Amino acid sequence: MTKTLPTDQLTLPLQMPAGRATPPPDGRTCIISSEVGPEDKQALLGLFARSSPETRRDRFHHALSVFPQFYLDEIASGKQLAVAARDTCHEESYGKVLGLASAASAATSIAEFAVWVEDAWQGRGVGTLLTRAILRLLAKQHISTVIGIMEPGNFAIRRLVNRIAPDATTRSQDGMIIVSVPLTDLAAELDARS
Repeated sequence: MTKTLPTDQLTLPLQMPAGRATPPPDGRTCIISSEVGPEDKQALLGLFARSSPETRRDRFHHALSVFPQFYLDEIASGKQLAVAARDTCHEESYGKVLGLASAASAATSIAEFAVWVEDAWQGRGVGTLLTRAILRLLAKQHISTVIGIMEPGNFAIRRLVNRIAPDATTRSQDGMIIVSVPLTDLAAELDARS
């Protein structure tokens, strides 16, 4: 089970609360999503270092050995919309960035998004948390459609997108899978709540 905290209710940097050296008694993994800022550059470099070449290839479409500086600067400066997943229960990884979702404008009312989760946290709901968080933020900004570019063999992210956005469509282009997610219904739902 994951736990989320709206980004507007989060203050950074995170501090280890007294008595939170171990997971809660019910065994939940406590993860929050939070906005990313300049103070997170080192944490993002750590995420990159803990990611396998396969995970880096799935995210960047190449097995990079160095975090792309331009991308790091864009997300840390806020030029790209980004949210991070952080552990809030385990002393050894408290506040550590375990995953990242980012999005950049691709055209009028269209954005491209990407989700990246370090290997040790894959399959534990972190990607779902991040995908939902970035899609909600994009819908709030009146983005009507988001696209994602996926490696053909990355079946986990394809299943995740199908679960979260059943209206999504996919097509093959230049050896990659392009997923297109309409946000109109999500934007209407968010507008109805406000």
